[in-house]
Order: sequence, then C-alpha cells, then structure tokens
Amino acid sequence: MTLVVSPYGDKPMGKVTHIKQRLHSDRLAKIYPRVKRENKDFSSEYITDEMVPFYPPPKGDFVCRVTKESPFDNYELATEIDLQNTTPYFNSLLIYRILKLLYGQPDILGAVFQISGETNSEPIGMGALDWGYTIRITDDLFAEIRSIHSNTRFRLRYWIRAIPKNHEQRKLYGEKMAEFFKAFSDCLEKNAHLFDECEIDNDTKSMSALSNIFAEKYSSAVRILDIAKNIDHLPERRDVEWGEKISISTGGSLYLSSAILFIIALESLINTIYHLLLKPTFRSEVYERVTIRTDLDVRIISAHLFCDGFVKPILTPNTELWRRLLKLRKFRNDVIHGNITPDHCVYALLEDKFTFFYCGVTDFRGRRTEKKSKRNYPTTMAQINLSIVSEIKETVDQVVQAIEEAADDEHKAWFNSWLWEAIILQKSP
Repeated sequence: MTLVVSPYGDKPMGKVTHIKQRLHSDRLAKIYPRVKRENKDFSSEYITDEMVPFYPPPKGDFVCRVTKESPFDNYELATEIDLQNTTPYFNSLLIYRILKLLYGQPDILGAVFQISGETNSEPIGMGALDWGYTIRITDDLFAEIRSIHSNTRFRLRYWIRAIPKNHEQRKLYGEKMAEFFKAFSDCLEKNAHLFDECEIDNDTKSMSALSNIFAEKYSSAVRILDIAKNIDHLPERRDVEWGEKISISTGGSLYLSSAILFIIALESLINTIYHLLLKPTFRSEVYERVTIRTDLDVRIISAHLFCDGFVKPILTPNTELWRRLLKLRKFRNDVIHGNITPDHCVYALLEDKFTFFYCGVTDFRGRRTEKKSKRNYPTTMAQINLSIVSEIKETVDQVVQAIEEAADDEHKAWFNSWLWEAIILQKSP
C-alpha cells in the first residue's frame, strides 16, 4: 500500500526543513525495547462512538479505518497519561522524531483508505492518521506511546495482562510505570535539539492556519460592552472634604476595555491582511518601515499598493471616515502609551487672592479649545461611556466594510469566508 494525500483537504500539508537528526541519548531504547504490535488489522468497526467526532466521515471512495485500541488481545488498560498536559518538553513532532530514531518506523493505527471502485473491498491506497509504538516494561506490562483523534492528541498508555487486586502488587506495577515515564521524560529533554521552530520554512508559514485575532478581539469587545452597560458605574460627582484623600475609582474601566479591544480588533485585521496578502516584492525587511511597521492609518490607505486583492484604496484622506480613523488612532496612542493629556490635569488658579480649581473634564474650556477638543476622544477613564464606545465600534465597522468594498470579487468572497470564524484556514486566492 502507498501513502496518499487525504481527500479531506485540497492542499498538501506543510513541511519543515529537516535538520541533521542525531540522538544525544538512546538510553530509553536500551532499557525498554520495542515489541511487535499484534493487533494491526484495520476496520471501521473499531471506531467507537467516542472516537467518531474526531475522524473524517466516509467520502466517496475514501473511508477511515483504525486498529483495535489494545496492542494485544486479552490485555487491560491500566492507566493512560495525556502527554500534552504532563510533559514539559511536549511537542508531537519532537516525540515522533525521537521515537523513530530510537525504534524505527511506527505502527500505523489509523488511516484513510481509498477503496477500489471495482471490488469495493481492498484498499488501493492509504493516508496515515494515527501512529504508535509499543514498548516492553516487563513481560506482562507494556507502554504504548501513540497519537489519537487524527494525530491531534497524544497518549502514554499502560497495558497489563491483568490488573492485580493485591495492593502491594499494584504498587509495584505503579513504580514500574513511574520509572518508565521518568525515563521517557528524560529522553525528551536530552533530545530536545531535534526540533526548533526556526526550521519551519517560509512556504509552510504562509499556508498555515491562523488564529483570527480580529474576530476574537471584536467578539470580546462586544461582550464586555454588554457587561459594562449593567455594572460599569461611573464615579459620582460630589464635594471633596478638606484634607480628604480621594480614593481610586475603577468606573469606566469596562467601557475603556471594550473600546481598546475594538481598536485592537481593527489593527489585528490589518495585520492579518498584510501577513497574508503582502506582495512578494515588499516582503523584504527593507520595506517594513513602510508596510507592516508603519502607523495604522498609513497601513490602511496604502494596502492597495502593497497587498494583493484590492482594486482601489480602502480609504482616502479628507473624508469623514478618514477623520474618524485619525480620531481613533490618537485615542489609541494616548491610552495604550499612557500619554498625559490636558484631560488628566487639575489646576489651582489664583485670581484676586482667591484660588479657583479648574479641570477641562468638568469645566468649560473656552470656545477655541472646546472646538478643538471635540476632534479627540476623552482620555480619562471616567469619561469613557456607552456613547463613546458605540462611536468607536461604528468607526471600526465602517473601516471593515470599506476593506470589503475595496477588494476584488475573489478576495471579497475569501475575506467573508473567515471574517467571523475562529480560525483562518484558507490561503488567499
């Protein structure tokens, strides 16, 4: 049988650039030898109800089949360990590479078979899903390191001929299992050099699935805004007593959090577009100051120049939406960087031997300053309210709509296919 690309995805999986693979320690294999797995036959009947959601359903001539869970008949599962949650050096590819160098090719435990159209019985090809190694600890106790759920979860299982009922015997077996787990963990640590993220090549990076940061942050902003409407009470206005130490108020914190998340969502969306659509000509580091590292407003108005998929500029200067974006940008910079603005200042002004207290947040600022201040959002937390956050959300929504309208038809469809999804699976057209 030959390995084939699964029909459940129309693109081949990414590869990594292989580094020279040499073990620093092979002690695990010297102490614990591999044994032949007896249950190697495949059948769809071995897929239990609990396993069904994690394997591809039949599709045309393709069907998923797995082996029996136990490597041997008449053996019991003593216990199993989730490697993702217990192993400090967990990395599925690292584990696979180490075990392959120690023990050779793995046993295939789950696969997609292509069934012959003529006989509808014999597989004519196989795409591997799950793999494993069966390792001897004692004559009646075996460790199995394997993947499950289409190579997305990884388990260390201990199989025993019969679970002893005697406490002392069970304790002895438990010690044997613990010794193996320690040896396995040590093996991972000593051979951790066999994987490094830097070996992932650029082609693989460009076709990888992405977390949709925009949808995550936008949805969180909406949720926090709903909560703020009910419980984010702004501080009351009252007279301050002589010598009173004013307590810190958290009023407006939820509204401010929502506003910032809406802005982060927009910036995340622009970053995602540049990550996926930036033209090859401009991917060199020399262009970063005018592409991925420039200000948000500049990235938006120049996206059609540096990125594929746009037939016109997203925004143009001197429009209403452009002015709203600049207002958004200044608010973002002031809040994120903790800039001191006139909103944060309280003045004691002496006139005719009287001391007058002035703060632009509560007092009339003068016609010229009042007109100028309306071009900016307030920056103190107590000033942030439902109206301001709603305006920020509206600006973000309008920019997102402008991005869609500036894209060509093909990219517009692609854009809408993932905009509100958790993961961006599809590479750009």
